[in-house]
Amino acid sequence: MYHIVIPIDKDGTRSAAAVQFVSDLGDESGLGVDFDELSVTVVNVFKEFQAIDDGGNVDSEDLYDESEFPDSIERIREQFAEAGIEVDLVRRHGDPGDEIAEYAEEVDADTIVIPGRKRSPVGKAVFGSVTQDVILNADQPVTIV
Repeated sequence: MYHIVIPIDKDGTRSAAAVQFVSDLGDESGLGVDFDELSVTVVNVFKEFQAIDDGGNVDSEDLYDESEFPDSIERIREQFAEAGIEVDLVRRHGDPGDEIAEYAEEVDADTIVIPGRKRSPVGKAVFGSVTQDVILNADQPVTIV
């Protein structure tokens, strides 16, 4: 079984690139990936934070619900289903870069596929902070799509 981990944030506007990339691994690509031998997990990380104001402290742990996924995650599940690929959904809490790399390690993922942001030619030389953290901390290959 070949396991791909795909982190998707609450925005999810770039999720179509990840769906297309994985879908293209099938027979028509010439790579001959058997989708029955493919495991895909979409990971969403609820970013850790703490806010202090006149009303007291608010900790992200108090708001985190591991079973409550943003709409973007439900949309990517539907996109994969339309492509004939079943996905598992996972929600984590903490620092996104660390949580993504840790999860991929825990499940012994074969690769991490991260949808990138559109950037200017100069901006393409530098990835976003979460992407950089994953690239630097993950033991698996990371593909930016």
